[in-house]
Amino acid sequence: MNMRMTAWALRASLLILLVAASSSFAQDARPTTTRLLVTVSRLKPEMVDRWIALQQSEVVPALKKAGVTERVVYETLIGEATEFVSVRPLPSFAELDEADPFEQALGVAGAARLRAELRACELSTHRHIENRQDEFFLDPGDAEALFASRYRAMPGRAGDYMSFVRTEMFPVMRQAQEEGTFSGLSVTVSAQGGEAGIITLNMHYPVFAELDGPPPVAKTLGPEGTREFLAKGAGLITPIEQLVLRRVAALSF
Repeated sequence: MNMRMTAWALRASLLILLVAASSSFAQDARPTTTRLLVTVSRLKPEMVDRWIALQQSEVVPALKKAGVTERVVYETLIGEATEFVSVRPLPSFAELDEADPFEQALGVAGAARLRAELRACELSTHRHIENRQDEFFLDPGDAEALFASRYRAMPGRAGDYMSFVRTEMFPVMRQAQEEGTFSGLSVTVSAQGGEAGIITLNMHYPVFAELDGPPPVAKTLGPEGTREFLAKGAGLITPIEQLVLRRVAALSF
């Protein structure tokens, strides 16, 4: 590979390998996963500040009061304009049989009022499920910068690389985190609410300037190791899109 390729092109190639190898749809022993409820809100440009204020003053306290223990909100910087993505665990679909968190915290009337105020700020809202592959999770903490890449696996190829991820690739990523090259990693596979089987690789960094340099695998393995790494897993998935998002600390807990 020409090592003068741009850092982003090299990053994309490395992410393709990691994501393709992370999806094991037909393994005898399926890895554990965490079900995530992902809510994508596209806002009216003139209502962004109002929506953020409602989230901070009313939505976050209501979720906490209702027993939601974890939630992260990201703002899309490169991708859809005025888009915010909220992610929280959904341990059981039984939650849908109960009053939603707003109603539990605010009552029926209060929940209806808050929903109406939020809808007045929004152009659209979409909710879907993604299953995080826990064996490939490296906790990013409160890292601000997120580089998200989405892919479709090539037919019959993803499972072949599971052992490669476990024995060669993931240890490199763990080493990169320990050395401070990046903040963390998560790999998710889409389920209900959209096209099933879309693989998303989330790479977290402390600052956006890190995206200008080589990706973690390249920093850890060096030029020759990177060439060998890329050669082992070429042609595994098809890229869909790459996004850059910022964690919104005031709306996350």
